[in-house]
Amino acid sequence: MSPRVSRSGLIPVLLFIAAFIATSFQYPAVRLGTGFETLAIARNLAAHGQFANPLSPRLTGPTAHSAPIYPAFLALLIWIFGDSVSFALAADVVAMAVHALHAALLPAVSMLFFRDRRPGIWAAAVTIVLPVFFLFPQYEIMWVATGLMLFCLATSRLALRDGIAPALASGIGAGLLALLNPAAITVAVLWVAWLLWRRRPSHAARFAGCAALAAAATLAPWTWRNYRDFHRLFFVRDNLGLELYVSNNDFAEASFALNQANGCYRRVHPNSSDAEGRECQVLGETEYYRRRGAAAFDWIRLHPARFGALTAARCRMFWFPDADGSPWYARSIAFVTISAVMGLLLLARRRDPIVVFFAGALSIYPLIYYLVQSDPRFRTPILWISLLAGGYLLADLARRAAPVTTKVPGRRLAAALAWSGSRWLAVSMRTRAESGPDNPFPAAEPHKT
Repeated sequence: MSPRVSRSGLIPVLLFIAAFIATSFQYPAVRLGTGFETLAIARNLAAHGQFANPLSPRLTGPTAHSAPIYPAFLALLIWIFGDSVSFALAADVVAMAVHALHAALLPAVSMLFFRDRRPGIWAAAVTIVLPVFFLFPQYEIMWVATGLMLFCLATSRLALRDGIAPALASGIGAGLLALLNPAAITVAVLWVAWLLWRRRPSHAARFAGCAALAAAATLAPWTWRNYRDFHRLFFVRDNLGLELYVSNNDFAEASFALNQANGCYRRVHPNSSDAEGRECQVLGETEYYRRRGAAAFDWIRLHPARFGALTAARCRMFWFPDADGSPWYARSIAFVTISAVMGLLLLARRRDPIVVFFAGALSIYPLIYYLVQSDPRFRTPILWISLLAGGYLLADLARRAAPVTTKVPGRRLAAALAWSGSRWLAVSMRTRAESGPDNPFPAAEPHKT
């Protein structure tokens, strides 16, 4: 692909449409019933105006099990459409649009990182052709991924401007990302640090200080609400103790799917176990989660070898997941991981400074997820970084392999690519949908938080 074609304004539009169509094929497998804490909170918020009861129908009271923004958005949809088929359709369509926006933004982020849109176009093509994402309107994961890309694009401009307002805007953006998913703050902080390191503006210290204050101010109302209701301080969510307990016990395996299959989840999670649910209801959420966290640390201390084996398996599954009924997904993620590693090595060899941000984000963000059961959702918020690193490799290989050809007008070539790509996509997705047991998006049991 020539630089002229890659700069066409039609490219993001075509990627948006193609990604929306590709994601829509997962619609029949989506489930928005009971068993999802985020949905339970949203339904309670819409019906009673309370951010509470994530283990519905049990009345466990106020909750910080989930970050507040996404349940509030789902509650707004329920308030508009009612808890009905229309709500489910609206949630699905919005989720598909966010998936599509994610693909459409990749060329712009690629231009920011590499000064070339072609790696981003290759990355977007991978997300369209290969099943690297599940459609999970129950969760905020694609919102986080898309939000982080928008944050990178916005702060790259704001950091160059003098004055307090740009710094405050950056801090508010980081705070909102944390209220969407607290793990996102690691990537946001690393990106701002990288920007200030590379750009070295004269106002770097002031920018960093004002952004930090704005982020803290954005988080303050939710933090105060949690302290008022639970009399404890924690960062956005309080469920880490529960997740450690579910993931580290005598019955635990390394992934959510395996824990579902062996009955561990039904034994120890309050959303599935009556005994655990009743205890959570009696003790209250934060005290119950605190005790489960203490039990998890005791188990880890008494079983270091087993904990080490589980952690190693979870680390491997984060980058190379098991098939778990979705072999196409596992193969696709393995391809993304391998191509990303090779792309990072190529960037390092060329001494491209962006490799520092990539390596930092890909090293630090997953650390917390190595301690809890593996699940496809957990890598989604940063998969775009791996996709862009892999796209950098693919763009370089394509450039080296491209034969000398006669020039074709950019618009005609873009139109030809769009027509042929849409035809191929339609045939490919129809084949996948009819592929039976090897369908990459089977209807599975609900994924819990």
